[in-house]
Amino acid sequence: MFHTYKINYLHLISLLILPLILASNISGTPVVVSGGPENDYEGWIARINDGRLMVIFTRNPDWASGDLYVTFSSDSGTTWDPVIPIIEETGDQATLSFVQLPDDTLCLWYASNEDGQYGIYAARSFDGLSWSRRGRIDLGWNQPDMHYDPTVILEPDSSLTMSYRGPGGAYIAHRPYGDDWDTLRTMVNPGGYRPRIMKYYDGTYLYVYHRNTGSGYEVFSRTSTDRINWTSEIQLTSLGNSHDPFANEAPDPKYLVYYATYTPPAYNLYRSASSNGIYWETELQVTFDITNNTQPHFFIESNEVYLLWAHAVNYPNDHDVYFEKTTYFSVDETASNKISGELLCSVIANPCKNIIKIKILPARFTNMKIYLLNILGEKIHNALQYHSIEGSFIYINTDNLPAGIYFVQVSTDQGNGTVKAIVVK
Repeated sequence: MFHTYKINYLHLISLLILPLILASNISGTPVVVSGGPENDYEGWIARINDGRLMVIFTRNPDWASGDLYVTFSSDSGTTWDPVIPIIEETGDQATLSFVQLPDDTLCLWYASNEDGQYGIYAARSFDGLSWSRRGRIDLGWNQPDMHYDPTVILEPDSSLTMSYRGPGGAYIAHRPYGDDWDTLRTMVNPGGYRPRIMKYYDGTYLYVYHRNTGSGYEVFSRTSTDRINWTSEIQLTSLGNSHDPFANEAPDPKYLVYYATYTPPAYNLYRSASSNGIYWETELQVTFDITNNTQPHFFIESNEVYLLWAHAVNYPNDHDVYFEKTTYFSVDETASNKISGELLCSVIANPCKNIIKIKILPARFTNMKIYLLNILGEKIHNALQYHSIEGSFIYINTDNLPAGIYFVQVSTDQGNGTVKAIVVK
């Protein structure tokens, strides 16, 4: 016989503290870094050595004549200074990256077609406001060879490593400390766009990009320990319209990748994580807007995710730069979310958006009964009209459920179990 669990509400409150934090951090209220009628996008964020956050982004009114702007925040992103232009040249300035060296020098790389074809240019600054332009850097390409979209990371030995898009695919270059960039034109993957590189704590490089699979654009990754030999590519997405990946290291530690995916009616931001760069967790949706969110960039500090992206106010001619600071949490689909009982019940990809998917162990069971409870412990009988069972999995459709915290109680002849699920919309 199935016995309904009597939930201890003092214990329930403690159980709900973390899920409520998680839910609030999935789709909180963003801060507008740069708004108004201008077309602002392609932002890059970092904390500089004086403690402020610095953002550089492109303002491009017609998608052909972009200039670079900077802004700062002294309160970890709650408020932002008025934006100031820093690179204003003929042609189009776009796709940028910057780092701060140990001597406090700020180094900026960006794409420009001021000489007729896109190449990668460099500039330096000590205050982020006044920049000394260093011109086009030599990566081994001739003038007609278009290359752009740099991402530069600072290595522990103060050397620099760059990923970028070049003719026919995604490339990598290295610059030893005090020397010039190599001109080897090392391709990491043919057909790759928006390549981004990061370095894991163990010295492994993760290289992410999107490319056309023939049925749409998907996000892929590869890893290397020497920047020359790369593992086979791993596909992270499968919906046919995902792009703009950006990778960094999470504190677990894990590889963490944010990207944009189109699910009608708009692009929204998603993320996925991996402990080895091979097996990736089920993706988690991060934004839930009806207008496009694209071009994510982020870093993590003290278990806080500092996330920047482009929000389409009026696509395609009016974008704002958005920022949000959220608490990092790990979503591991192999981790049990069991509250009580003999059965091991776990929610796959929790929080849930369209379906609550529950895995049950032991997998062989008889005489199953299922109950769904709301946060008050009340049974929601009508919701169970929309569930199905397949092998050791239970699927509950959430279309008619409001966002919130739920408990699924399962009873079989092999035992009972209760699991919590977070539903987001």
